[in-house]
Amino acid sequence: MPAVLTTSAREPIAYRVSMAEPASHEYQIEMRVPPLPSRDRVDLVFPAWAPGSYMVRDFVRHVFRLEITDGRGRALAPGAIARVDKQRWRLATGGRAFRVRYRVFAFEATVRTSFLDDSHGYWNGTSLFFYVDGELQRPCEVTVAPARAGWKVATALPAARRRGSGQQLSYAAANFDELADSPFEVGTHALHTFSVGRTRFELALYGRTNADPGRLRDILRRVVTATGRIFGGFPFDRYLFIVHALPVGSGGLEHRASVTMDIAGLSFDDEAGYVRFADLAAHEFFHAWNVKRIHDSALGTSRREDPERVLATPRDGLRAAEPHSVHALDYTRECYTRLLWLYEGCTDYLAHVVMLRAGITRERQFLRMIADDWPKYATRPGRNETSLEELSFEAWIKQYKPSENFTNRSVSYYEKGFWTAMALDLTLRLENGGRRGLPEMIRRLWDRFGRRDRPITDPDVRAAAAAIAGRRLDRFFDRYVRGKNELPLPALLRRAGLNVGARAEWDEDDKPAAERDPVRSRRARAWTGLALHADRTTVRNVIPDSPAWRAGLTFGDEVVAVDGVRTTAATFAKRIADHAPGARVRVAFFRRDQLAEADLTLGQSPERKLSVAVDPKAGVRAQSVRRGWFGVPAAGARPRR
Repeated sequence: MPAVLTTSAREPIAYRVSMAEPASHEYQIEMRVPPLPSRDRVDLVFPAWAPGSYMVRDFVRHVFRLEITDGRGRALAPGAIARVDKQRWRLATGGRAFRVRYRVFAFEATVRTSFLDDSHGYWNGTSLFFYVDGELQRPCEVTVAPARAGWKVATALPAARRRGSGQQLSYAAANFDELADSPFEVGTHALHTFSVGRTRFELALYGRTNADPGRLRDILRRVVTATGRIFGGFPFDRYLFIVHALPVGSGGLEHRASVTMDIAGLSFDDEAGYVRFADLAAHEFFHAWNVKRIHDSALGTSRREDPERVLATPRDGLRAAEPHSVHALDYTRECYTRLLWLYEGCTDYLAHVVMLRAGITRERQFLRMIADDWPKYATRPGRNETSLEELSFEAWIKQYKPSENFTNRSVSYYEKGFWTAMALDLTLRLENGGRRGLPEMIRRLWDRFGRRDRPITDPDVRAAAAAIAGRRLDRFFDRYVRGKNELPLPALLRRAGLNVGARAEWDEDDKPAAERDPVRSRRARAWTGLALHADRTTVRNVIPDSPAWRAGLTFGDEVVAVDGVRTTAATFAKRIADHAPGARVRVAFFRRDQLAEADLTLGQSPERKLSVAVDPKAGVRAQSVRRGWFGVPAAGARPRR
């Protein structure tokens, strides 16, 4: 359980972060804790996870050279330090000040961790800082000593004062929650700024990229403007985008007044690269409300706001100062919730809505996304094995530590949550003629809970949906969120004025006669149900009740031949395609270094294509639902700016 917090006026806990040897990838940290007169013993704790990333990472494994002394740097009395468990030390301090020195190895270039080399430094607070149990609400101050002259510091925390040499800046956090939720970028990043009303936005761009920085800034401006309109303003007066342009992108991690996004820096060869950037930015920025402020008791820090403050419009911005914390997260263990589908699935879906309303994408692109991605989800064997609520709860257990059969028995709460959010949006709009949907439902949760720092519950979510729909939607939630029923998305799309058609993946009848390839179509029909690793012929998955499943092939088998012909990762599918559905083929494979063979009777591919297009014959009500759904003019019209 989170520690009980004290509320008296407090001297801050001071941290100093040095990086004098960046090639070692080690930060040198000093933590100074002021006197705590009422506490003879205290627990010094290192966090185990990063909020927004639901996996215990045991960051303490990167801590070395830990030294705990009194406030003057002298050794504590014998027996005054006892290690309690993997991340907790119990100190007998007699209420006096003490000092902690240690190093953190930082060589994991992700948004969830910390990194240091001779080009830049980046950290998340939970992977760098100890805290004192019971003092999470105490103010914190961080002094940064950059590795090189000329290195800059970017963080959402306000600068406190300059210390020592001109290179050492200090930053103030109201408490450990804010410190942990405010990543730092230190280096030679380029800084780009823009404003929406009186709210300032900053882009700290590190790394090599072929993107146009001005275009990235314009995309961010469009995204934040469209999102601000949904919520009626911004709950901050400054927001920071930290963007790392790396060889491979790894996603983003949200914070209350900032975000870190790792993108593939050289992926902007065409328009698709900018759309992917916009999608990631829209998702992460929406989190500034949904999960960072709209949250349940397990995943949020409750705060009190000044009741005299009034939210402004996006044009005016929101100038209110951040309120003080009255409840802290538990950084030591899993914090289970059944609402991750709301925080992640709905956010993922609404990012596409934001891009539409921002004029970054068009209606036809949105429909093409549905046509391309829905069949992938609708054929996942594990999509209805577990309820969306349970998938949310099990994120800590299965999502990020999946077993080999995860695909067959489960699915990502992001993906299932995305399609459930779309179905909920359409269901809401079908009840009110398209006027209000999921954006308005989230706005209602913001106005009644997030804005007031009140945690939400499942009944609150259902009540918000009922208020938008005009009636209770318990059947929807019981079937598709708490239950395991198949989502009726194609039927909902048709009721929203769209034509929806499905056909076999190998069917080319929709193509002009001159573009059809009967050979390719014929060869695409055979199916085994095997999924191999991309770079080798080792079996990654076998779909239940598929030909390969019935033949006894399983995870880890190394396929070496089909009907006596040697295969590689590049040729296996081709050798299967030499045969028609119903044919019997002999597959040779190694299992634990023993050569074996299996007979497969090939099936016909269940893969499907979907077509989604506006129905020109749709009724007036269906057209109203569709127009309200997109929130933009019909296809072909000039988008709103």
